[in-house]
Amino acid sequence: MAATRSSSAAAWVHDLPYEDDQGRPWRFTAIECQETVNGHTTTFASLTDLAVDARTVVAVATKGGRHRWHIENQGFNRQKNSGLNLEHVCCRNPDLLKAYYLLLQVAHLLLQVLEAGSLLKRLAAEDGQTFWQLFGSLKNLGHRLLECFRYFALADADFDAAYAARLQIRFDSS
Repeated sequence: MAATRSSSAAAWVHDLPYEDDQGRPWRFTAIECQETVNGHTTTFASLTDLAVDARTVVAVATKGGRHRWHIENQGFNRQKNSGLNLEHVCCRNPDLLKAYYLLLQVAHLLLQVLEAGSLLKRLAAEDGQTFWQLFGSLKNLGHRLLECFRYFALADADFDAAYAARLQIRFDSS
């Protein structure tokens, strides 16, 4: 296997002025970072309010801007391909389009909470499976939740505010 050769170069500009739509003044730093891997150069640009100098610019560009870009694109990819069906919706009313996307964001957030929480992992482990073996996909999980709400009546005790106040959601980042 051939060794990967990599190098980075960066430039930045401090104190660029910006005024938002409410007339508030802002200042930020613009960073341009070029990374060459095996002879192929890619340029990345980002804006930040972090202090940048020759020692920190590459770390800020690669661990900040590029990492955030990856997280955002990963989220959009999940929304498009996991059954949430984010796509170009033909809509003449921008308010309806915004409402649709807001609801899609809420659904994605709920799925992330369910996926990262311990309840479903424990349920799958009790069955001797992983989360993905038990449900197959987030879309299947959504269908199962919908079926539960269709066919299983919730008891009055399920709406007990005092009990709900004692519940905790814990996330497992492993």
